[in-house]
Amino acid sequence: MADHSRQATTEQTDAARPWPILVALGLVGSEVGIVVDLLPVAVAGLVAFAASVAGILADAEYVDRPLTLAATFGGGFVVVGAVLAAHGTGTLSIGLLEPLTGLASRGVALVLAGVVTVGGAGLVRARRSTQR
Repeated sequence: MADHSRQATTEQTDAARPWPILVALGLVGSEVGIVVDLLPVAVAGLVAFAASVAGILADAEYVDRPLTLAATFGGGFVVVGAVLAAHGTGTLSIGLLEPLTGLASRGVALVLAGVVTVGGAGLVRARRSTQR
């Protein structure tokens, strides 16, 4: 029988990464803010969610430019939020969304979160380029 109590090489792992917890907190915060109609909580949760998803994907080396991914999330938030807000105010009629209520405030939360996410990604990119 072979002795398996010792391994030939010991693998050391880096310290635990914070990304999974931040993704979960961002998702929970955004959902609570949207459901309870608390605009600041919804915006902060969506921004944290977008930034942490970009961070976790960059940490796993799936993306080379996490700021671009975060800005893309922000752009998606703006587009979806604008459609929801337009439908909620009666500007745009979408038959599938007719039975839903409160879409205007949810759309505004998405638009604001998108603007903050895109602005934050641009600010971080500008600060990094001046430091180099």
